[in-house]
Parts: sequence; C-alpha cells; structure tokens
Amino acid sequence: MRLLVDENLLGARAFFEDLGTLVTRPGRAVTTADVAAADVLLLRSQTRVDAALLGDARPRFVGTATAGTDHVDTALLAARGIPFASAPGCNADPVADWVVTAVAHAVLEGRLVPGRSRCAVVGGGAVGSRVVRRLVALGFETGLSDPPLETARHRPGVPWLSWAEVLEADLVTLHVPLTRDGPHATRRLLDAAALERLRPGTVLLQAARGGVVDDAALDARLRRADDLWVALDVWDGEPDRVPGLAGRVRFATPHIAGHSLDGKARGTEMIHDALCARLGRPPRVRAADVLPPPPPPRAVAGTSAEAGWRAVTQGYDLAADTRALRETEALDGPARAAAFDELRRAYPPRRDFSVQRVRARGEAAAVCSGAGFVVEEATA
Repeated sequence: MRLLVDENLLGARAFFEDLGTLVTRPGRAVTTADVAAADVLLLRSQTRVDAALLGDARPRFVGTATAGTDHVDTALLAARGIPFASAPGCNADPVADWVVTAVAHAVLEGRLVPGRSRCAVVGGGAVGSRVVRRLVALGFETGLSDPPLETARHRPGVPWLSWAEVLEADLVTLHVPLTRDGPHATRRLLDAAALERLRPGTVLLQAARGGVVDDAALDARLRRADDLWVALDVWDGEPDRVPGLAGRVRFATPHIAGHSLDGKARGTEMIHDALCARLGRPPRVRAADVLPPPPPPRAVAGTSAEAGWRAVTQGYDLAADTRALRETEALDGPARAAAFDELRRAYPPRRDFSVQRVRARGEAAAVCSGAGFVVEEATA
C-alpha cells in the first residue's frame, strides 16, 4: 500500500511505516499525479482536496490531521465512496494557550481587567468551550455566541450573547469554522460593518480560520484609527495576506496557534486510529510514543496576580512568533507567501500548557492554574 503523506505530519514514520510505503510531499506541492499513484492520502490543511486534485482517483482512505476540514471537499469524497477522517479537537488546547497568552499580554498592558472586562467567545466547539472555561477560571465575565448553533445553547451557566452584545464586549475572540453558504455562513462574519461597531479599545483575537474576518476592512479601520488591540493567527487568502496588516496589529502569527508538538501528535494519532480501524488492525503507536518528555518545572517569581500573568506569557513566546512573521513583510509576491509556509514548516517545538509545570503560590498560582498550567505548590 502506498501512502502519500504531508511532510509536516508529526511522527508519520513511527505511526504509518508498518502500513505501507510512505511518500512525503510538501502540502502545497501535492499534485494530481501524486494522488493517482497513492492508495492513502494523509494530509494537513495546506492541501486542498477537491475535484481538481483528485482527478479520477479513488483512494482507499483520505485523512487530514487537522480539526478544520474546509480544505476538503467532503461531499465529493462521500459521493465517490472514499472513507474520510479528520482530527476534531486535536489542536484545541494549544489554540486556547495562544488565546490565554494574548489575554495575559492585554491584562499586563491594562487593556483587560479580570472581574471588570466582558469577554465574548464566538464559537462553542472544541476550542471555544476550552477558552470559555479558562476565561471564567481567570475571573472574566464571559459569554458565548455561536451563529451556526444559534438554537443549540448547550453551555449551562454560560450566558448566551446576541450579536449586538458580542460587538459591545471588551474582548472578542473567534473560534468558528469557515463556512461560505447557508443562513449562518461565517465567511466575513466580522465584515466592515461589524468591525466599525467594535468600540475603541476592544481586544480582538482571531484564531479561527482565515476569511472569518474581512482583513482588508480591518486594515482600513486600523489605518484610519489605531484604536483596536488585535492579535491575528489566521489570514484571509493565506499564505498571502493584506500587506502591512501584520505590522498594524499587536500580535501576528503564521497560522501556528495550534502547532504545538502535543496537538500535532494528537492529530496524527487520530487519523492513524481511523485508518487502522478501516484496515481492521489495532493501533500500534500512541502520541506519547513520538513526544519528548515534558519540560522541567519552572518557578514563578512572586506571588501576585501580576507575577502569574507574566508567567503565562513565558509559557509561550507570542512575541517571537510575531517578530518572525513581520520579518517577512518586506518580501514581495510569491517569496512572501513561501516565507509564510516556511515559518509553519520549520516551527520550533512548543508544548501545551497542560504539560508545563510551574511552581507558584498565592494569586500567581491561581492565575497559572486558570490559564491551564499544572501548578505545583512552591516552597516559601
């Protein structure tokens, strides 16, 4: 059996080498000829799986080691009888880490205040539900909105927000899939009109999918009045993006919010398990088999809430990822797009907060625990 594998599929050889011959390709470089020669496709979000790519091929299995599936024509696969699997929730924890890190910076800069600032989480799926739990644990008044699930208000104890209430919040964080059709389509969910309704000083976090925000309209508002505090991980039209926008937002990262080692390993494990089930074979490898040991514990200096928030920013260097993306801004055309993909391909190892241990006391310990770290009691 011949398996066509995205070169960025973490642990691919360990998971799949006993199932057949592995052929690796960069995600955007996969061709119709590659697909025609393969029995199984194991990909990520950089490969658009549609009629143009498949041609007449009918692979035995298609898997994407990602939570999002908008890059896959699932209706086409179903029509051809091609089994398909994705990895829902695999990257939910690291995306929540990205959000909480941005929130920590906003708190330290005086943009958000626990107990006073109102937070709107848009999207109640695997990521959004985790973000809600962490924001509540951190002391924020938090509500949920989910346009595709307008009648499925399934978060007991969490206020359900109208769209008007979302746009009046102090923090708006987006976690919906990208959908283009239907009454609750999320493409351009934050269009020019919605962006204009955000109050000056609003913190806007976008780690959903590129296209949920109208980036050109956001750029226009920031050019006219630099009055929003914005962090973007996903971009309309990526790997290309609106020129200069990365320099006008507080944090700008190259679609890597979910790119922790742990999240990637979970994604590979999930499609491995699905393929094994299809083949009638028991899974042989687990995510823990391809991950390094957790990092050693680190001590938090101080017991104040501020010390805790600073410790959160040290769990993930959001500023470093921003600098790396901004360094590509001067490039033109294809070189700029290629640099975006290279930042994702060569992304340095990062661990989930849930496997990072901190030694803390007092208010600092409460903040670190709410943010998602494993807290060990520090000695005096």
